[in-house]
Amino acid sequence: MRQKPIPSAAFIVLAGLLPWPACAALESGVYQTVPGATVEERGDRVPNRSRVVPLFATLTFDLSATEPSLIAVITNAVLEGGDPFALTARSSSGVLLTDGAYWFTGDYLRDIYPSGTQYLFDWRFSTSTNGAVVWNGINYWAGGHLWDVTISNLTLVPAAWLNISRAGTASVRMAWATNFADHVLEYAASLPAVGWSTVTNATSTIGDRLSVTVDIDASQRFYRLRKP
Repeated sequence: MRQKPIPSAAFIVLAGLLPWPACAALESGVYQTVPGATVEERGDRVPNRSRVVPLFATLTFDLSATEPSLIAVITNAVLEGGDPFALTARSSSGVLLTDGAYWFTGDYLRDIYPSGTQYLFDWRFSTSTNGAVVWNGINYWAGGHLWDVTISNLTLVPAAWLNISRAGTASVRMAWATNFADHVLEYAASLPAVGWSTVTNATSTIGDRLSVTVDIDASQRFYRLRKP
């Protein structure tokens, strides 16, 4: 991740996923399904009318806004019994329920067909009794034939992502989820790095995010989160 130039919009860098931290209540940030996750697809056009297919998704939650939002990047989405394809699904509505779960709905295919479709999703995310974040819900056709994908108790694990944004003309702010409070922010001048140095600037906590502000004093720097 280069420190100069920095685009006006925040950008995100994946810092590494293993080992996974213990799950806790859902927070703003990035989560992923675990290896081996599957869903059931059913429908008139699905082979044998039903099949179990793998699902790998990266989900980005913004729970701090007045209306919570979700972006799901699905590597192997399915539709009407066809081959897997890459899909980004965005919530059109989101709400925190009285039981503490988050409920999101939206058009499953709007990123492909901006005018809208009748392929919809209805997803809920909650914390199980063992502390894991779980995903339940359905993708479905709201028209005249049967098609749906049932998502049942899929475990989500937080992913170590850095959000980088400007913090003035000569500094940037790096933020990450408090799920990764036990990780260390490090930097290197080039990649592949001969060695990584620890960022020693003070860390502050705002809601469910940790953040560090650093000066832009080098032509380029690369940052990562690492669990000691």
